[in-house]
Amino acid sequence: MKTIFITIFEGVESKNILRTPIFETLMRRKDIRLVLFTKSQKRAEYHKREFNDPRIVYEVVENPKVIGFDWIFRKLKYVLLRTETTKLRRRMDYDMRKNYISYRWGDLVNWFCARRTILRVVRILDYHLVRDRVYARYFEKHKPDLIFLANLFDEREVHFLREAERHDVKTIGFINTWDRVSARCVLRLLPDRLVVFNDLVKEELICYDDADPEQIFVGGIPQYDQYFSLRPSLREEFFRGLGISSATKLIVYSPIGSAFSNSDWNMMDLLVRLTKEGKFGENIAVLVRFPPNDFIDPKDLEKRPDLLYTYPGTRFSEKRGVDWDMNFAELKYLSDTLYHMSLLVCYASSISIDAAALDRPVINLNFEVRPHETLSKSPTQFYQMAHYKKAIDTGGIRLVGSESELIAWVKKYLENPALDREGRKRIVESQCKFTDGKAGERIASFILNNL
Repeated sequence: MKTIFITIFEGVESKNILRTPIFETLMRRKDIRLVLFTKSQKRAEYHKREFNDPRIVYEVVENPKVIGFDWIFRKLKYVLLRTETTKLRRRMDYDMRKNYISYRWGDLVNWFCARRTILRVVRILDYHLVRDRVYARYFEKHKPDLIFLANLFDEREVHFLREAERHDVKTIGFINTWDRVSARCVLRLLPDRLVVFNDLVKEELICYDDADPEQIFVGGIPQYDQYFSLRPSLREEFFRGLGISSATKLIVYSPIGSAFSNSDWNMMDLLVRLTKEGKFGENIAVLVRFPPNDFIDPKDLEKRPDLLYTYPGTRFSEKRGVDWDMNFAELKYLSDTLYHMSLLVCYASSISIDAAALDRPVINLNFEVRPHETLSKSPTQFYQMAHYKKAIDTGGIRLVGSESELIAWVKKYLENPALDREGRKRIVESQCKFTDGKAGERIASFILNNL
């Protein structure tokens, strides 16, 4: 029996692994045992009810205490990355704190430190000087043959990686989002092999993290397998569930979330008002799809009793964060929503890529409905981020700079959904890499081949 450790600390991890063919393919091998690590007993019990097999073991792990050298290297990982996105984040911090000296000093330190030679030296010191063995007992208890780390930007997973190397256990890291390599920080330590969605992320790992291109496997986006092998619900059935006619043209609005902006409710009100006034045409409805990692105030919903919305996800924390999950039914409903909608409206969001995968027009809002907000609460500043610029440059996402431009492009797309189709194809080619619906199988096979 071969034992594989898999970390399931975040909603994105469970969405990309447990709810894709990665998990199914691994479990088809009868000689495989999985040890799944979660950060809480609540999440472990939640998954155990659904993913329960004698060959699956759940372990709840504590968060390591970040002290001493560990604290130093945790801070350094942010200093060692310099991109358009990290520069923007520094400006956002300055906008909140108004400390010019701190801003200029931080920029200077970042400019000096974000170099490949310094990164290599820091990694060597990080590995040898941090001596915390908080997760050693799991390796001694389960004797793993391989560990699959699905978020190496998380401190828990850095400690797992360090311990795996000390026990001579093969390691595979999975970059399971399209933005973190250029947006957050460098990887403190590198695993034996890396799995990425596409060539764009591969190039970023080589550029910013000094990763060996020969050790990077491009597998596609496993959570998108559901789109490329979709069997949608009947249109009549889907619209009956919403309580509206199947002849309705559906505009889906996806809020950016309270952590990034205060504008969502204002934009919902604007879209609903424009729809009621007939600005978009006849027989139009707006459906709001709230993000699964956010919390909404019931009082805001009470003010809008006629609002058509969906609020997916199970949340394991008490405030917005990464600790959530979407079950199979909710993921299916998301696919049906994207399939049956006429177009998507949102600020900068990965759901723009989801919509493009199903060839649905995408409008991104590039104007403020709440002027005079701080930079950190301005939803339009996210278009400056490095990863999002690449998506916009394909021509598959339509940026609208005013209310009148929004009205004009909604009408154009409703009349002719084929507009910008070639741009959406370029988004799919660059972001998804594969459209065969077999990304999960491909990544799982890669894992098994590395045993």
